[in-house]
Amino acid sequence: MRRGARGRPADGSAARLGGEGRPGPLPAGNGALLLLALLAVPCVVATVIWPLTTFAVTGVSAALARAIWFGHRLVRKRASAKVRMALRVVSFPLVLVVSSLTVLFWPGLPAAALAGLALWLALGGSFPPEWWMESAPVAVAGVVFGVVCGGILGREIERIGTELVDLRKEGLRALAVLGGFVALCSAAVRVIAFLV
Repeated sequence: MRRGARGRPADGSAARLGGEGRPGPLPAGNGALLLLALLAVPCVVATVIWPLTTFAVTGVSAALARAIWFGHRLVRKRASAKVRMALRVVSFPLVLVVSSLTVLFWPGLPAAALAGLALWLALGGSFPPEWWMESAPVAVAGVVFGVVCGGILGREIERIGTELVDLRKEGLRALAVLGGFVALCSAAVRVIAFLV
């Protein structure tokens, strides 16, 4: 191997050897995906046991995602990192309440309307007296609800990312897709159980 002027490997080999010798930090986004996987496991179990839980998982994840970027927007012009952190912690309960209310209207209303239509179609064009006990139709409606919410929030996160360039979007994307991901996993578990 050729050596540089002071015994260091030439042609940038040092960077390659250093990268191979020591494990570096996770690439951007992998931590959020790991968190998504850890959160998804109990959520899938809950939605398999009780399919209506899918709607709660989706709603909570959407409200958290919106609260995180609302909080970031609220404190982004503060100079001190300590002041920003303190303000976000103090204001988080109020920001979460406001975010939950906004999520009820958007994407909550369009997602609920499409999920209700899917449920009505899956039930054969009518709602029986105890429709919430029908596991398969409720699971189908949960998939529609989760996918619509995740899609709308994903687009909003991309749009807000152009305005707040220092906002870390990986965790927000994970929260946005969590509801739809859990719903799809729950539906897959039900299909496998049905076939087996």
